[in-house]
Parts: sequence; structure tokens; C-alpha cells
Amino acid sequence: MSPATAAKLVRALTSPEYAVRQIIRRFSIGSLEFRLSLDALDRPYYAFGVKQAIYLAARLKHPKVSVIEFGVATGGGLLALEKYAAELGREAGIQVEVYGFDTGEGLPAATSDYRDLAYVWKQGAYKMDVEKLTSQLKFAKLLLGNVSETVPRFLNSDHAPVGFISFDLDYYSSTRTAFQVFAGPDEGLLPRVMCYFDDVVSDGHQFHCDFVGERLAIREFNENHKDGEFLAPMGIFTAGQMFSSVWPNQFWAWHRVHHRDYNTYIGQ
Repeated sequence: MSPATAAKLVRALTSPEYAVRQIIRRFSIGSLEFRLSLDALDRPYYAFGVKQAIYLAARLKHPKVSVIEFGVATGGGLLALEKYAAELGREAGIQVEVYGFDTGEGLPAATSDYRDLAYVWKQGAYKMDVEKLTSQLKFAKLLLGNVSETVPRFLNSDHAPVGFISFDLDYYSSTRTAFQVFAGPDEGLLPRVMCYFDDVVSDGHQFHCDFVGERLAIREFNENHKDGEFLAPMGIFTAGQMFSSVWPNQFWAWHRVHHRDYNTYIGQ
């Protein structure tokens, strides 16, 4: 038994609440929103991001909205994103388009300096079985290639306004390049876009901070965009959860204050 599995077993035996949540997650008991409130989902942050994108799109009277995953790897996240998009979109009467960006060949080579955290990430890791993943997807679209090429193509395509993005490209350089997605016109973006960043939480050997990796890309974006666009951390919020978790701290929101819909009232 692996240490991680042993830890989960001990937690289940000593915490009835945790055990019940795992049962609810495994057997999909109750609605998706109910499971999200209990953090009883494989990727609750994806469900939350989709939910918020749908809410804003509906309040702004958009019939469709797009959600994006940068860094698909083997595809588990994109499949979950597709599933949540279908269920939540159906309930809200909003069509949710799903896009996944990846090289398909695993991580490219890191840049030559320290900012890409080459001591954490390895070239070729997370390689995708493109044929297998494509056969599993129902409606999500894969955009394969370097983001420096695929993002401009996406911006020039016919797509619903973007409302949620997951950034999981690992490298500072790739994340910085992916931020080109925010260069699109108002028609292609909601005025505020929920953004989940996978690699901003440190552990015993990954030391993420404002001087390397995704956090540096965020800081530089804000320094270079002082004309009414910025990425802001969500601050203290619970995302409607009954139990505390780490992932709410991994959310930022992109703002375009001069967007034509930025000041449109969205309350109930």
C-alpha cells in the first residue's frame, strides 16, 4: 500500500465526514452542485469555474460560453471539464463549449533560465495518447501544438465568449504565452474570466512564488497591463463549500474594466 493510499485509509477511519464525502463522490450521489458544496468531486475547481462562467453568461444574456483547459496531458481534466460543462449547461439552458490546449507530445524543453522551474518539470512528461483521448471526448475540441500558434488560431475562430480557464502548463514561459488569450476582443471574452492556476501551491520541494513559474507570469501580466486589465486573486472566499479546501486559493479573476459589459448589473 502506498503512503498516499494509507493516509486516505487512516483519514477515512478517523473521520466519518471524510468517508461519507468519498462515498458521495464515488457513486455520484445527488446533484453536481450538491457534490460541489461537499467538495465530493474529482475536480471541484473545474465544476466551480464552469458554474461561475455559466452564471455570468446567463446574466449577460449570452446563449453560449466557452471554457478552456491549458495543459491537457493524459486528458482526465478535460474529460471532467466536458462532463461538468454538459451537466451544468443543460440545467442552466446555456451551451458550454470546451477547448483543450496541449502539445500532445508532453512538456517541451524548459527555457534556459530558472523561471521555468526545470528542477520540478521534465521535458516529455505528461505525454498524451491523442487517439485514445479523442475517442473518449464527446464534444470538447483539442487544439494541438505550441500555444504561441494555437492561441492566435483560437482567437480568430468562431467561439463563444470565454468565461473560465484552467492554466496547467507548468512553465512560466508557456503560461505567459497562453495569456495571449486575453488579447481577444470583447465579443470573445466575458468581462471577468475565472482562472484556476494549478501550479501556485508549494510543497516540500516545489517552491512557487512571485519570482518563478505561474505566479511570475501573473505578476508580469499585471505589470505590463495597466490600462484596465489585470489578474486579481479572489481573496477570501469559500465557493459555497461546507468544508475548507486548498483550491479556492488557486483562483484569480481576469478583469477588463473597459469591457462593454463590465458594469452591467448581474445580481438576482
